[in-house]
Amino acid sequence: MRVLRILFSGLLIVVLLATGAFFGAREVFLWWASRSVVSAVQELARTQTKGTFAQQCQRSVGSDVFGTVEPTYQVRFLSNTEYALEVVCGEQAKEPILITRKTLPLFVSKVPGSSGILPDAALSGIRLTVFAEQFALIKTFIGYIPEFFVRERAVVLSEGLVLADTDAVELGVGPATSCEGYGFMCCDSQTQMGAGESLSGAQNCPSTCFSSCITRPVLLSFTTAPFINPQTRSLQIASGGTVSFHYVADAGKSSDLSAVIYFGDGQRAQAQGSAGSFEHVYTCATRSCTYTAKIDLTDNWGVTSLPGKLDTVAITVSGGV
Repeated sequence: MRVLRILFSGLLIVVLLATGAFFGAREVFLWWASRSVVSAVQELARTQTKGTFAQQCQRSVGSDVFGTVEPTYQVRFLSNTEYALEVVCGEQAKEPILITRKTLPLFVSKVPGSSGILPDAALSGIRLTVFAEQFALIKTFIGYIPEFFVRERAVVLSEGLVLADTDAVELGVGPATSCEGYGFMCCDSQTQMGAGESLSGAQNCPSTCFSSCITRPVLLSFTTAPFINPQTRSLQIASGGTVSFHYVADAGKSSDLSAVIYFGDGQRAQAQGSAGSFEHVYTCATRSCTYTAKIDLTDNWGVTSLPGKLDTVAITVSGGV
């Protein structure tokens, strides 16, 4: 019994030390990160005071521009961990002059949503967090992370005054940047579907920037026998004739795929898997009938394929009249 008590006491001490080390490291990393961002803002202010880039801005805009071009300065994030100190000349926000690039300390990242700091704005800031990737990995295994483990701190510039390590809720405005700079993902419109929070106006993908992307099933081929005309994706048969349909698809990261084909005459059929075949008999009671066969793909998460030119076939059936 005494040995068990000693072992339990030793284990408890180890747990307490590990917990204290975790919370201590968390505070140190966040302090280090906030100080590095503050130093970057101060470096930008010194550069602005020197006026080093005024002439370079004037040359980049053009000598025929009336008046003097006043450069503006910004701290713009390129990802959740990398940011750049830049000079913007006039309205050329998409082509800033790079002063230097910096990276946040190890284990620290910017909370998605903000894009950086504008020193000339009335209110501009970012929010930092620590161990975000590690927590995300743990959450995929156990499905939950206690809230008190997560720590966030904001670095805000308010009327020229830097407020570091603050709990400020409002971050104000930030520079225009890429989807990755906001901490979001640029989803491919053909193979992915956006999920979660969306963001409009990102420089590289103004309409497909989301907090996460879900892989869509992709139709690779949809063919028939008799063969279709590849240019018009159409074929002709006589009434009572049979058309064989065959599809091949890429399920992406999904483990299963279902395909539903609508034959165009009110009937349909379903198959499972990334490849399959269907047969259907078409009839026509008039001189000519035209049907449009269409295939839809859905993976086991309920994500559907994107409509396209390959997923339909026009079938003209000549009747006996």
